[in-house]
Amino acid sequence: MKRVLRMLLSLSLLLMTPYSAILAEEDEGDKTTETSKEESGSEDYSNNEYWTNLCTGTGELTAQQKSQCMAYNQTKSNATADLNTKIQEIEQQRKEIAADILSYAQQVQSYQAQAASLNGEIADLNSEIAVTEKKIETLETKIAENQADIDAAEEKIKERMIIQQRTMRLNQYLDILMGASTFDDFIRIANGLSAITDYDTKVMEDLAEKIEQLNSDKIEVEEHKTVLQEQKDVVVAKQNEYLSLMYQAQVYEEELQRQNAELEAQGNRYASEIEEIQRLMNEIASKLNEVVATAGWTYPVPGIHINPYAGTWHYSSGGVHLGADFSGSSGSSIVAVGNGVILHSADGCDSGGLGNGCGANIGGSWGGGNQAYLLTKINGGLYAVKYLHMQLGSVVSKGTIVMAGQQIGRVGSTGNSSGPHCHIEVFYLGDASAFTNYATNWNGDLAFGCGWGSAGLSRLCEGGAGAPCRVKPESLFGG
Repeated sequence: MKRVLRMLLSLSLLLMTPYSAILAEEDEGDKTTETSKEESGSEDYSNNEYWTNLCTGTGELTAQQKSQCMAYNQTKSNATADLNTKIQEIEQQRKEIAADILSYAQQVQSYQAQAASLNGEIADLNSEIAVTEKKIETLETKIAENQADIDAAEEKIKERMIIQQRTMRLNQYLDILMGASTFDDFIRIANGLSAITDYDTKVMEDLAEKIEQLNSDKIEVEEHKTVLQEQKDVVVAKQNEYLSLMYQAQVYEEELQRQNAELEAQGNRYASEIEEIQRLMNEIASKLNEVVATAGWTYPVPGIHINPYAGTWHYSSGGVHLGADFSGSSGSSIVAVGNGVILHSADGCDSGGLGNGCGANIGGSWGGGNQAYLLTKINGGLYAVKYLHMQLGSVVSKGTIVMAGQQIGRVGSTGNSSGPHCHIEVFYLGDASAFTNYATNWNGDLAFGCGWGSAGLSRLCEGGAGAPCRVKPESLFGG
């Protein structure tokens, strides 16, 4: 009887499918089952450790204890059934939300692609505008020079006309000619008057040509200015279209981030294979006891800074973002921030992109891609550190005991990621003395009791929340 109880209790505690009936080895078991149903409502079964030790221990149980254990088992089975139902509902919601997320992600990418194309067209138009403006500038300089030449020529002609007006009468010309003392002087004077007339004619012709060129240049300038205005009008229209597209992309991206937060809040309450993780932690419990606390924090992604535009607690656009993004080159080393154990890891995502949910399907956080969860002791405190979006094949296995600065993965862009980076979250869990106990009894909650989505903002250490609470990575690593 006790062996059956122990088996059923263990199964129910590990969140496996509950049994609807319990097979007894003796007739007394049937009576005990009935009694357990009556007493299950009055007994306090909240102390899991007490009841687990009692019902799975090596000592013999009294009839009353057997009855209590059966009732306790039934209570846990009912809770497990409720949990399984809830998980099924969540999975259905996850599928619906994931479909929306992919749609939003595709829309964001479409708007961003259109905006990028428009931005290129705007850049080309601005180049054409610069060329047109240069032509106008050159022509206006030429016009100014021509205008100066014309003004000077006109001034000379006016002066010569004033002088010539005094000698325009025939008798004045005759006086000059008749004043010649010899025939040779007469010829010389007559030729001089003719030269003056030819010179004036040439000056007038040059002046007319310059005025014609000036007017032509002015017309060309006006044409260029008309083209320039048209180009500027097109640029303004395209810039307005660009801003509209970027706004639409922002709206969809905000909705995408909201959906992501909602999906993460719903779908990542428990890690898969929790039974195997607990078994593994129990096996290495003695080694866990030997892990010493680290004095100070080690920078998690050497040479890569926190991206200030992603924002911690909130994206710059306003959506919930519960960690810091260390953006940098793909393949960069990611290290343990302190001495500890890899409590859980998931490795199997070979792709990434906005709306990519890979992570939950391999036993990790939705959209987190390849990921690792470090339990560490630093400065007397117990912390969990969550690393996301790592390269495929680079993640260390769960159960690995690591030292501060030891590589545990490489920067990638797997899961819900639009570029190479490592998303990091830090959880304060209390006193470091609880290290081994916490590792061997972890319930698989990937938020470590701090909640997901907008609910996660209610347990911020900086806001006064006690353990467990979320620590802002910038307060530890700068940025």
